[in-house]
Amino acid sequence: MCYTNSVATCKLEKGRKMREKPYISSGFATGEATSENASGYERPSARGKTVFKEEALARLVRSKAGHDKGTALVIVAVLDEEYVLVADGKLRSAEKPKKKKLRHLEVTEITSPELREKLAFSRPIQNAELRKFIASALEAETK
Repeated sequence: MCYTNSVATCKLEKGRKMREKPYISSGFATGEATSENASGYERPSARGKTVFKEEALARLVRSKAGHDKGTALVIVAVLDEEYVLVADGKLRSAEKPKKKKLRHLEVTEITSPELREKLAFSRPIQNAELRKFIASALEAETK
């Protein structure tokens, strides 16, 4: 494999013959990633809207894929532009959240200011707080 910073010619062995193949670097190995992705603040949501790190915390989401499909969850941490940590206080506790891709989540506009404040300042949250928020949000959603 060829590790270069620009278009280069790499020789790949295929059987006994050698052939040349162009290799295009993505820019991530050299740190030339775009400022939007490298900054860590802009996050694409499942709906195509931009979700900022501070806004994504304590947001109610629904799982669209996986064994927990249809489950209401709360975002407890944003890892990068693609992954978040979610918990529901029952199967997934706040101490051991699940890592999910944003494209596997249906992001809602419902948030909890109290939980967001705790998560933003890295204060511990209780599973009972998560369960209470999810129950009240689902009750308000059905009315």
